[in-house]
Amino acid sequence: METEDSRRIGAVGAAAGRLRVDYAAAEAIRALDAAGVQSIVLKGPSVARWLYVPEDARLYVDCDLLVAPDKFEAAVGVLVRLGFEPELDETEMPTWWREHALTTFRKEDGVMIDLHRSLQGVHVPDEQLWATLSEATDTLTVGDFSARALTEPGRVMHVALHAAQHGGTQRDLDVLGRALDQLDEGTWRAAAELAAALDATAGLERGLRFLPAGARLADRLGLHGAPAIEVELRAEGAAEALTVARFLATRGLLARLALLRHKLAPPPTFMRKWSPLARRGRLGLAIAYLWRPIWIVTRTPRALQAWSRARGAQSHRSP
Repeated sequence: METEDSRRIGAVGAAAGRLRVDYAAAEAIRALDAAGVQSIVLKGPSVARWLYVPEDARLYVDCDLLVAPDKFEAAVGVLVRLGFEPELDETEMPTWWREHALTTFRKEDGVMIDLHRSLQGVHVPDEQLWATLSEATDTLTVGDFSARALTEPGRVMHVALHAAQHGGTQRDLDVLGRALDQLDEGTWRAAAELAAALDATAGLERGLRFLPAGARLADRLGLHGAPAIEVELRAEGAAEALTVARFLATRGLLARLALLRHKLAPPPTFMRKWSPLARRGRLGLAIAYLWRPIWIVTRTPRALQAWSRARGAQSHRSP
């Protein structure tokens, strides 16, 4: 049973962890600003101070920053100069395989910064996302720096999108539940309008429907559209089936062959992220490359089943 002392120790430890991340994030935001790269804080401190009190011992281990797409490479360079190492070398990857964010990590203090070019669940071009969200920000003090963060409608939209992205984990649903309890319907309606402007309504609705209160809110907001198939796959924890969806959506034999080639033999930095074995020197990397086609084949039937279920859900919900 948790005692008062253990709760107090947990709160102190969480506060220390938040402080460490905040000051590293402030260092990064200040350096980005000096380099002419504007950024917007996502999640992390903007959510912890908004929905939680210090006694809740809410811990975050990273900071998410959104930057303009035309400044993304410059932003990566700034973080590298500060000692952060990108998890992937995106120059080795085709643009269609690049994720909405790139994780960077600094060994000396154990801080991660996720550099976003977009948000998962948003289906407008990155330039449009930045133009829209950069006009919907508040001021937030991070560490000792005055940063920009999303307004409340933007934050609650992102909270719901994040729940859909990760399949409704308990941690994400705790945040979503607090947002549903603490914010009025007007804020959620503004969030729905923002999601519509970003073609993110499917993700917003899917995230809300993980909780009964969220489902009732989605009904009141009139969110009854057909889910985007990639949103449905991520919400069901079937991210591997995204390759099936992309392959079937790709037109042309050469384009499909190129997709298969990249999936079967990704760049070394991706392989080191994907497989612990690949991080054990050249031999481990070679063995991981040999194993990857087998791994893909063994998971293809399950991925096809997940894609079929998602298509069925999409058809069932089509207006």
